[in-house]
Amino acid sequence: MAPADRLVTALDGLASGYTFESKITVGGKVATLAKGRWVGGASEFDVESNGTSIRYRALPPRSWVLEPGSDWVELDAAIGGGDPLDALRRPTAVEVISDVAGRVELRATYPAAALGSSGDASVTVAITLAADGTVSARYTTGSGTGQAASETVLRPAPGQQPIGVPSPVATG
Repeated sequence: MAPADRLVTALDGLASGYTFESKITVGGKVATLAKGRWVGGASEFDVESNGTSIRYRALPPRSWVLEPGSDWVELDAAIGGGDPLDALRRPTAVEVISDVAGRVELRATYPAAALGSSGDASVTVAITLAADGTVSARYTTGSGTGQAASETVLRPAPGQQPIGVPSPVATG
């Protein structure tokens, strides 16, 4: 199977739901940590940054935020739907680095914009496909405050409870 097809097959294996943890470090220090789950086009996750934690829930095109000590508040801006993993399905190049005992190491190249970065440069991502369906992606880029690194782990989690409209929701 071609390397790009192996990647797409692994990502398709997450279609029935997954949990995720994504960590961004800048200059060697954790800047942002996001943990959550995705099921049926909806997501719920906690984001920790600068000592603050906020919970988000998204059922496109609607989304909500829950700050500690508050009710859920619906955000004004509509969000797009679709699978958040779509960008990973379309690398400009991908190659197998290692394939040993059910663990496949890939090197994939993406346009920076596909990963939410600015500029025209390409970003090389180290992707690991584990035998249990876990997909891990790691990459580094330059930033105004030093080297930034992103590491995301996606674990299959089929059979999750659906994510619904939060309750209670603050008005106003």
